[in-house]
Amino acid sequence: MRPVGAAALGVLVTFVSAAAARAQSAPRDLTIVAPAAPGGGWDQTARVMQQVLRETNLARSVQVVNAPGAAGTIGLARFVGAERGNGNALLVTGLVMVSGIATNRSPVTLADATPVARLSGEYEVVVVPRASPFRTLSDLVAAFRANPRAVTWGGGSAGGTDEILVRLLAGRVGVDPASVNYIAYSGGGQALAAVLGAHVSAAVSGLGEFASQIESGALRALAVSSPERVPGVAIPTFREQGVDLELLNWRGVVAPPGLSRSQRRALEALVARMATSVEWKAALRRSGWADIYLPADEFRRFIVEETARVTPLVARSDPSRRGTHGFELAVLLGAAAAFAAVGWRAWTERRSLGARRAATPRADASAVAVVALALLVAVVIVDRAGFVVASTLLFAIAARAFGSRRPVRDAIAGLVLAAIIHVAFTRGLGVSLPAGFLG
Repeated sequence: MRPVGAAALGVLVTFVSAAAARAQSAPRDLTIVAPAAPGGGWDQTARVMQQVLRETNLARSVQVVNAPGAAGTIGLARFVGAERGNGNALLVTGLVMVSGIATNRSPVTLADATPVARLSGEYEVVVVPRASPFRTLSDLVAAFRANPRAVTWGGGSAGGTDEILVRLLAGRVGVDPASVNYIAYSGGGQALAAVLGAHVSAAVSGLGEFASQIESGALRALAVSSPERVPGVAIPTFREQGVDLELLNWRGVVAPPGLSRSQRRALEALVARMATSVEWKAALRRSGWADIYLPADEFRRFIVEETARVTPLVARSDPSRRGTHGFELAVLLGAAAAFAAVGWRAWTERRSLGARRAATPRADASAVAVVALALLVAVVIVDRAGFVVASTLLFAIAARAFGSRRPVRDAIAGLVLAAIIHVAFTRGLGVSLPAGFLG
């Protein structure tokens, strides 16, 4: 074979091999997890991605799976645990999840996932039902100032972008943010149904989630959180109505942990090709979303910066953290009641047997008082010490109060029980319990 021909053949073989390797490493059957109920912004993002990936033939098949709850943290926890090492899976994330992780004290964070790309941004819009007496933002604000609790606001998960906007609005118009009557829904679809049914005074969500109802006249848009009017959308901004307020809700995608370098690069390349396609640009325009694409490395740094920015904001907002400890306090109270019941049963059994050292009502009352005091201490220290330590201490003290003389055994039993409860609820159900200094 002539040298030139051999060289050309070598180049061709190299090209074909590289193309084949790229085709093999690129995801063909992709799963996109939307960590919210159908109808919300994350769900819409996942389904637009599904449509564009199919139109551009970047993936053979794309399945969208919804995993709602706790501002996306339940879906994140399941995704990180179940999809580890899966190079054909993506999870939609965004500003709501960053605040949800802080609000819910999620044991799983975005640091446990693999950033792929920031994709789009969406401004928030305030809407009211067509028959609402509030014709303008000024009408709504006037009623809000007069009686904050009488004005109900519907939106996404507690602590998310929707609630942040309402509380920022309250502060801007002279209303105590703590008095906001905000009703959280697990997805934009539920919030939409609530405002269409006039079950709330007003609703807040991404512009794209209410766009069709606004266009049809079923909802009246009072304000949008953009710095200036969105092109093609006749909705006045907060600023042009005298309220200095602006907020952009960003969205992106992450992959599971444990990916190889080739898997990670394949997903990054896939999403990059999608995000630069004509089809994706057109979808952004149709949805009213801003194109704020960032590649993986820049997106990783952006997440760190957003976490540092949002976490203190959420931490300072006590109302947005209401109910954070309701579950663990119920568990502690339930444990105390169980301990008291066990002690009462033991006391009555000793009395019936006529034991010489049977407990007296006074002694039993003392035991209950000790358990009550231990419960109080556990509630006080649960944030700093953590649920496991506080519950173990409560168990050991209660056992001692009711006659046990084996402190080591009781402490071990309490520790095992508390650890099981902690793992079951934080990992299994996504319910946040304080980790304390063990976290």
